[in-house]
Amino acid sequence: MAKVLAQFKEKHGDTIEVQIVNVREYPDVARLYQVRYVPTLVFLDEKGVMLEKRVGYMPLEALEKEWRERGYDLGAEE
Repeated sequence: MAKVLAQFKEKHGDTIEVQIVNVREYPDVARLYQVRYVPTLVFLDEKGVMLEKRVGYMPLEALEKEWRERGYDLGAEE
């Protein structure tokens, strides 16, 4: 999942902030978002409100689709 997130950040990092958190190093963050499995993707809006939480691998195209469906402009689809 780290590779996909790196690709997403490279393509869309100017529009959407991407953070990768090691839940073993930051268990308080894992508790806050109730992360029980890795990988877990937590989607937050500009104010930090959780929009969605997904468990498991997500390919780049699906990740981009998720944000587009939420109304975020990621530019032209490739």
